[in-house]
Amino acid sequence: MTSPPAEPVRRAESRAVALIYAAAFSYQITLGLVQVLVPLYALHLGYNLALLGVIVASQAVFGLLLRLFAGAIADQFGERWVLWASFLTMVFGAAVFAISEAVAMLILAQSFIGYSRATYWTATQSYVSRINPERSGEVYGRVNAFGNAGGLIGAFLSGALASGLGYPAAFAVMGAVALAGFVGSIALPPLAARSSRRGFRAPLAQIPAIARHRGMGLGGFAAFAASAAMIMASVLFVPYLTELGYNETVNGGMQAVGVVGSIALGMVFGRVLGRLGRRRTHTIALLMTGLAVIGVAQGASAYLTLAPLMLAYGVFRASLSILYPIAGADHSAPERRGMAMAYIGLYWGTAQLVAPLGFGALAGAVGLQATLWTAGAIFIAASAVFPLLYRWFVPGKEQTFGE
Repeated sequence: MTSPPAEPVRRAESRAVALIYAAAFSYQITLGLVQVLVPLYALHLGYNLALLGVIVASQAVFGLLLRLFAGAIADQFGERWVLWASFLTMVFGAAVFAISEAVAMLILAQSFIGYSRATYWTATQSYVSRINPERSGEVYGRVNAFGNAGGLIGAFLSGALASGLGYPAAFAVMGAVALAGFVGSIALPPLAARSSRRGFRAPLAQIPAIARHRGMGLGGFAAFAASAAMIMASVLFVPYLTELGYNETVNGGMQAVGVVGSIALGMVFGRVLGRLGRRRTHTIALLMTGLAVIGVAQGASAYLTLAPLMLAYGVFRASLSILYPIAGADHSAPERRGMAMAYIGLYWGTAQLVAPLGFGALAGAVGLQATLWTAGAIFIAASAVFPLLYRWFVPGKEQTFGE
């Protein structure tokens, strides 16, 4: 069989890259909105910090198992179907937020957001890793940058929409953006078919082997750390800035400053990773995330110190978010990539459940500033032990899962 001409293959690759960047941009506008609007809305309705943690965490409960099915569908039928579903469930979640103030309905809305986030990351990470494996670090970084550009817009608009139009209208805008993203993602081209199709249940049967693979353990650890770093913006930073007297517009604007740092890092991440290597990049990212969180605890009372601290937090949080799917791709074959990303996504989802509940309860007991100090110390401790963990997870040139 003759190989396809190089030029059409390059054009198809370029189209896939451009469209996945666009999908990431539109989707993360909605994430930027939801990460600020949900805690602000809960505080606006008078709910305490412990209940805020429950509301934020509820998006992770059902999303955990859904990741596995999303990975199986991606491996069997292609990532595009999963991505389309993620946009539509975001629309449903936004609609429920727009029409209700009851706790049970807020938890239901967050559950739809959780379905969306679980399926989006699994599909996008798998799709990106298969466009061109040799460029995966570069493309992951730029998907993160384009996504964070959307997150910047969402975070900036969140406070302005809430204060200017009210929360129902703000959530309606979020749903409209998600619907537009769904329409645009329909144009994503299908990638090359997997080498074999063994039925829908076959991918799920791989889970025990994935769990025993050391390299996938690294991906799981990295995913948990990245997720915990990200969720702090919703469950700690937003209420802390509110407690300090910042209004909704400023609160959203400061979250947007953090996203600016994420965008800048994403555009150059491939070069940073190539120079420092995976182990050192991850160790530095964990350490600096912890220091940035402690810095916010001490320096949030003035714009002059808060803005650069949020910028630094965004840079190093983004590093963690890019590193974990790279770890999953490093240790899995393309034919098993969807399930590999779904598996490490379980760790991401677990942190989305554990961190809001734990930090929310701790903040209710000892206060937000002390909780920020505790969170920062956890990340610094993780950076200290990570080199030893890395040697355990990646003892040498190791066979990837599925080969």
